[in-house]
Amino acid sequence: MIEGKDIYLRPMEIPDVKHKVQWLNDPEVRKMLIYSDYPASIIATEQWLRRVATDTTRKDFIVCLKADDTPVGFAGLKNIDRENKKAESYLGIGVKEYWGKGLGLDIKRTLAIYSFDDLKLNKLYSYHLTDNKPMININLKLGGREDGVLREDVYNDGVLADRVMISILRSDLKR
Repeated sequence: MIEGKDIYLRPMEIPDVKHKVQWLNDPEVRKMLIYSDYPASIIATEQWLRRVATDTTRKDFIVCLKADDTPVGFAGLKNIDRENKKAESYLGIGVKEYWGKGLGLDIKRTLAIYSFDDLKLNKLYSYHLTDNKPMININLKLGGREDGVLREDVYNDGVLADRVMISILRSDLKR
């Protein structure tokens, strides 16, 4: 278990799949994510989890509230490159009542500290739709910098959308 201020991250397990599928199939949640395999199914998501669970270039977590252990989202690292000391991070808050309450910042900070202190990485990067201002702002608050915009990079919500790449270096992280 990896503890943040108000949340903790624990490895995603098969019983968590039902939550992730519910969140990915919610149009409001999905709109903020870069996720094209809609609709998500429990069978396919279980197969995905079984496949990635042993992939050493990934860490996939369920986000739970410390107060009552309620699962509220998912987060993780992918493309972990130990040689070049970097990884891509992702997160999604599936329970919308927690949007705008500071959990995204707590989750991202917790992932960054884990990446830098435990995995000994130097760089954490992420991609966000350019209109996902909350996630862009979270990264900037933590010391991240915009590396550039990838124009018409992904098909999302019926249109080709721009993505911004943001990176946080170990030396830049605002703990």
